[in-house]
Amino acid sequence: MRALILHANKFVTKVVRNSNKPFGIEPETVNEPVQEMNECIVAFFTVEKSDSENELEKLYSEIAKASKETGTKNLMISPFVHLSNNIAEPKKAKEFYEKMMKKFKDSEYVVDSSPFGYHKSLLLDVKGHPTSFRYREFNSGSK
Repeated sequence: MRALILHANKFVTKVVRNSNKPFGIEPETVNEPVQEMNECIVAFFTVEKSDSENELEKLYSEIAKASKETGTKNLMISPFVHLSNNIAEPKKAKEFYEKMMKKFKDSEYVVDSSPFGYHKSLLLDVKGHPTSFRYREFNSGSK
């Protein structure tokens, strides 16, 4: 699993159309085509073929750590296939995304997401402090 975790002033995404890649992707139902959040942690992540619940838990912990260090409970979760060329099947990626969303929604965070399975436009204003950009790779051997 790979992730780019950012501390942002503002994040805005707008659904443009359904994605047709990778083959077999099924977009989630979207009620609002535009998602917007200010003063938030943005977590772009890619689920890889060998990922398990263990990697998902590591990602959850890293996002929670970023939230604590920056003092914001606002989280924007964004499935983002472009961080790896070893991507999981769409069904597995969507399942992991849904589990991540549920875990954060069941806690003290304010959570929204960039919808799964769509091409989207993006407006992103990232802060410039030392930990505002974090790239992480999680695998069975990482801590």
